[in-house]
Parts: sequence; structure tokens; C-alpha cells
Amino acid sequence: MNPKLIPILERIIARETILLSFHADRLPQSALAYIRQNYRMDSFLSDEEQDLIEMLAPFADNIANSFREDESSDASKYHLFQDGSLWLGTNAYQSIWADATDFAVEILLPRMELSRMDADLLRAIDMDDAVESVLADFYSSFAHILNRDCGIPYCDAREHWDAYSRQLGDGAREESELGGSQSGRAEGLRFAESFTINA
Repeated sequence: MNPKLIPILERIIARETILLSFHADRLPQSALAYIRQNYRMDSFLSDEEQDLIEMLAPFADNIANSFREDESSDASKYHLFQDGSLWLGTNAYQSIWADATDFAVEILLPRMELSRMDADLLRAIDMDDAVESVLADFYSSFAHILNRDCGIPYCDAREHWDAYSRQLGDGAREESELGGSQSGRAEGLRFAESFTINA
């Protein structure tokens, strides 16, 4: 890195809350991409300083994968970089993480429910077990309600879910399953209600 960049980066870090935990000489790729995108034409910097910021690697050079909540222009997104760092952007806030795994452990896993975007990120950073754990919570809760309210054995609940969820479509089915135990309970109660009506 050009030594002239260090004092510029220090000034930027001092005014950016999401960068305060980083050191100018050890910024992850996600932070450098954020700085380049937001400061290469910012009047906070002189023309010469803007030129130096523009010399940072373009966003696309270091990106490993991107995940979007949906196709809308203000959709939340995760940008996963080759060094394992993460840039999270929503329409309300942004955050930068030196390690996407830390984000997963501190933010995603305690909720025990995931969006499809969350699940895609976890799979991309080799945390498939965490996704499977949330799915297992869903099936366990669903099976418990079916057993309690309909007398259906636990071992048959998955088969009933497969049949029942055909009406949802693949996207809605996955969304329900990634909702964890709370979603499994809600879907179980819906199933039990229709089961009682049809019985």
C-alpha cells in the first residue's frame, strides 16, 4: 500500500463509525472497498487524496461472492471478499466485518432463524452445519405440533410437511424452513388446523 494513503485512511476511519475498530495499515478488503466506493470523489478529500483513494483495488477485484435479499434497488446485501471479510449493506445501515465468520457467530446464529441470504452466506463460509441446525429446529417443532395435536408419529412428520408444503412453492417453503423452531411451530399449527377440518 502506498504510504501516502495511511494518513488519509486514518482521517477517514476517524469519521466513519463502522471503521473505528480498524487500523489504517491493516484494513480488510471489505473496508478498503467501502472507502474506495464512498471517498474517491468525496469533497472531504483534496483532489490528490481522491486520486490516491482511487488507486485502491476496485470492488470487483477482490469480491468472492455477493448475496441479495431480493432484486429491489434497496435490497439488503452481503458482499463477501476473498480475504473472508464482509460488507453488509441495508437501506438503514452498513457494517464492515474483518471476518464473516465472526458476523455469523455474533449476529446470525443467536437468532436461530435465517433468511435465504443468511443461509447462502453461511454456506459460502463453510458453516453449513449452522443452516442444518436451524432446519432441524424447524422440523422438530413441526413434528412436535403434529404429534401433540394430530397424533401423527414424529417419524412421519417430514413426509406430511413435504406433501403439505407443495402448495407453498419452493421459495416460500425454504423461507418457512429457515425460520427455525418458531416457524416450525406456526406451520405445525396451520397444518393441525387443516388436518382437524379435513378429518
